[in-house]
Amino acid sequence: MGKTTLIRRFGQDNYANVAEINFIETPQAVETVSQATDTDDLLLRLSVLSRTPITPGETLLFLDEIQACEDMLTWMKFLAGAKGLDVIVSGSLLGIDVFNVRSIPVGFLQTIRMYPLDFREFCIACGIPSNAMDTVQSCLNELRPIPAFLHDRLSDLWYKYLLIGGMPDAVQSFIDSSDINKVRSTQQAIFDTYEYDITKYVDKPVERRHIKTIYEMIPSQLNAENKRFKFSKLGENVRFAHMQTAFDWLANAGIALPVPRVQDPEYPLNAHDDLGSFKLYLNDVGLLTSRLMRDIDLEIINHRSTMNYGMIFENAAAQELFAQGFSLHYYNRSKIGEVDFVIQHSMDSVSLVEIKSGKDYTRHNAMNNLLRTDNYDFAHAYVFHDGNVDIRPASKADSKSMRIECLPIYTIGWLNPNMA
Repeated sequence: MGKTTLIRRFGQDNYANVAEINFIETPQAVETVSQATDTDDLLLRLSVLSRTPITPGETLLFLDEIQACEDMLTWMKFLAGAKGLDVIVSGSLLGIDVFNVRSIPVGFLQTIRMYPLDFREFCIACGIPSNAMDTVQSCLNELRPIPAFLHDRLSDLWYKYLLIGGMPDAVQSFIDSSDINKVRSTQQAIFDTYEYDITKYVDKPVERRHIKTIYEMIPSQLNAENKRFKFSKLGENVRFAHMQTAFDWLANAGIALPVPRVQDPEYPLNAHDDLGSFKLYLNDVGLLTSRLMRDIDLEIINHRSTMNYGMIFENAAAQELFAQGFSLHYYNRSKIGEVDFVIQHSMDSVSLVEIKSGKDYTRHNAMNNLLRTDNYDFAHAYVFHDGNVDIRPASKADSKSMRIECLPIYTIGWLNPNMA
């Protein structure tokens, strides 16, 4: 389900009434609100628009697509403060457009960021019971193999997740029909909506063109041997400084996931970012596979071992880590090699993450090289692969004798920033 459905359900479960106004579906609402003279007048206008009595403590006021009515955010502190009214606002690209309002209601606005469904949520939507999820967690805690029947079921769902992704409408389409063609149509509509949002919310034509070009190029850039985003593909003499606003727009809108290179894998990672060198993933793996050749659907659904799943697994991993609250980084040095992700825990520690889509998951030279480096200390070294739990020593030459935790790729969403 999407954010609108979630908010409606929350309101129905906790309030006597839900007064809902959509500022895009009801264009006259913008003009009606803009003419309000005070808070009492505004409440009257909102009750007329929603056709619902608005009573503090009994009514949830739900203002949808609020980016179309910037004046409403200015009114929020008066509605919540003076009137004690519970208000939920939502909207497309709200995180960007909120900065255009005259007065942000500091102290009265709590922001909740929503993500596509992660793999665990996808499993629940597909009918996997909670006790099965508990079994996975228990196995990971004890670093023992997940029971074969459960591992096989979750592995199969993982490959379906690579096709479907976590966009609520796409997942619902899959649950309702099991028809990949209907899912792909839904994903195309989402892609078109993103491009429409770019056109609608970006005023400058040159900047619009930059954003659309970068967004459309993400799949081809990831498909390159070196997945680092190459500015030369955007045009001759193009540099990060020329396109930084476009990259920032895609990241702030939640449409793309930038993963900068860290020069040193040390806490805090942000202090070591090289912002001019990064990978760029799509926010949803289903949207990524929908942009690839259609033959790939059959390859994925049949788990074809001859296919290179590298960029697809990595995009799904970036999406999972980001949804769990990790900031995204990778490491690459010529004498060490490349490690797919470097993650930071709230306990002031750093861990290494490698994503392996083939059978050679025991080969991770760059990770071993980093573990041997005396300057660095890591909490964990993870390899997520297309297999079950397998714990191995880091390297015969590693004096620290640190173990490599080889875990099923579908369990990457079980990591969380607060673990030690």
